Amino acid sequence: MKILAVFCLVMFLSVATVLADEMEPLLGMTSDFDAGTISIEVVSSGCTDKSSFRVDLTNDVLTVFRVRKDTCKAMPEKTAITFTVKEVGINPHQPFTIANPFLVNENLAGIVKLPESGHDALVNPVRGNE
Repeated sequence: MKILAVFCLVMFLSVATVLADEMEPLLGMTSDFDAGTISIEVVSSGCTDKSSFRVDLTNDVLTVFRVRKDTCKAMPEKTAITFTVKEVGINPHQPFTIANPFLVNENLAGIVKLPESGHDALVNPVRGNE
């Protein structure tokens, strides 16, 4: 009986962990070579901080996942979260790609449904003078 209870607990926790990580729509991103940092801009209702995110760098593609929802009740606003390039695993002398979609309208950030297939499914970017 104890083995079954432990198995159920492990299964519940592993499913909860998988479901908790969602690709975060970004409102912006900046870098500071001299400081060795990158900052992402996201929407916060008052409870978003650095621990709300997990970053993954695979094959020079950076993906930012939200691992903890912001359940505070403040008016949503844009906030910057800063990581060092060491924390993220970025080589500051090499290019990398961002997998996350970007939004211009921060009011939509909390309600937009992201495509499940990642950045390949996003609408083609607008090109100048086309």
